[in-house]
Amino acid sequence: MPRLLVFSIFLVSFFDTVYGEMSMQMVAFKATRTPCCIDTLMPAVCKSLYNRDHEKFTRQCRSNPDFSFVQCCHSCHFNADLFTASTIPVPADLYQHDVEEMLLRPNPSNCFDRHGINFCEAFVTKSGLWGRRSLSCQHSAFAFRVCRKTCGFCSAPNKTATVRYDSTLARTPKSCRP
Repeated sequence: MPRLLVFSIFLVSFFDTVYGEMSMQMVAFKATRTPCCIDTLMPAVCKSLYNRDHEKFTRQCRSNPDFSFVQCCHSCHFNADLFTASTIPVPADLYQHDVEEMLLRPNPSNCFDRHGINFCEAFVTKSGLWGRRSLSCQHSAFAFRVCRKTCGFCSAPNKTATVRYDSTLARTPKSCRP
């Protein structure tokens, strides 16, 4: 384990014992970069889902962070062909609009850790099972789905997201890769 990390964990443990307020968040390796916005389900699958039921597809894009930012991210935000309906107003920067609505506005139903605090604290601090693993919060698809809150992809009451979302970077894979 790197010396700086060991020392940091010691300091956190010391302050936690003395003051009872500190947490492992201090030595966490949280996400900071804009995640790449690609269709992990593949563009053809996302288009098929849209063609099958465009209202349901659009509802998923606007309300389900996993679908909107991982599974069909590019189709939900940057594919103008999928947003031609006059009944649904489209903000100039749909990606940023959805980021603000679903990730930056504190909302417990969108900002949570699927595997619980102990698993995610270990993942973010690279301790225990995650000590020698190369996966981190910067590996956005996995981290976003599993430890969204702890990795800093979203805001919760009294906790601000650490990721700086940028739609220009998100749509350019060479710019957003870790």
